[in-house]
Amino acid sequence: MELKVEPLGAPMGAVIRGWNPGEELSEGERVTIVDALRRHLVLVFRGQRFVTDRELIRFAATFGELIKGSAWLERTREHAEILQVGNLTDEDGKPEGVGGTGRLAWHADYDYCKKVGRESFLNAVELPTRKRPRTYFSNQYAAFETLPAQMQARLRTLEVFHSISAGYKDPAYEGAERYAINRQLDRDHGIEPKEIPEATHRMVVRHPQTDREILYIGERTNCTIMDLQRDEGEALLADLCAHSTRDANVYAHDWEVGDLVMFDTLGTLHSRDAWDTGERRSMRQLTTLCEID
Repeated sequence: MELKVEPLGAPMGAVIRGWNPGEELSEGERVTIVDALRRHLVLVFRGQRFVTDRELIRFAATFGELIKGSAWLERTREHAEILQVGNLTDEDGKPEGVGGTGRLAWHADYDYCKKVGRESFLNAVELPTRKRPRTYFSNQYAAFETLPAQMQARLRTLEVFHSISAGYKDPAYEGAERYAINRQLDRDHGIEPKEIPEATHRMVVRHPQTDREILYIGERTNCTIMDLQRDEGEALLADLCAHSTRDANVYAHDWEVGDLVMFDTLGTLHSRDAWDTGERRSMRQLTTLCEID
């Protein structure tokens, strides 16, 4: 196959054309994609035919070890590497995967795990027919590099505690009901659900492959800066999130059905708009693992 990399007129991002999901990547093609990802951080594969689950797994696994399922969805599935994300339900009204229709806060995938996400893959299977929610990506390399040197030095000494447990146990949170149903479905399948992990990571980490420094934070209210008083930590985190997600540092993706977006989940934050609860949205997500501490 002949891959063409077309940079987007945005702070980051490129479109990849010519990908044939029916063919295995050659080493040269894999290197082309990795190099493009390092330069552009967000790659949009567009124009290919529908990608099967097996093809999607084969493609993503070319780049690293894949997370199987998620910390809160333990049921055995045919393809555990694929996490269904959206608001779809089955014929019995049970949720198919995780997620909801509300706005998704800025975050990095699996930041609450000891082994975090390195690259993520998000494939649009079904989208709302009216206003489609955008997904936004912020460049966390640039976010750190554009801070004053004195602030950079301070942040290198800090750690952040990452947890999503509180949100999924909060009845007021939109996704809490789906979370509870999924855990009960686990039990119905004879599986005792595991507790969602929590983790502490340095605020400034280095990409294990490029050695570039990254501002590794999140907008979630349950991200806590260690060794700072609560008010001081919350204020600093809010300032850093605002700095990271300013317009000049963000790419907004307008989805088309079939789009496969591959992104540097370690070196970016991403968020998503809310959408009409009466509209259907279904995505397939895969993520590679890495250690950063």
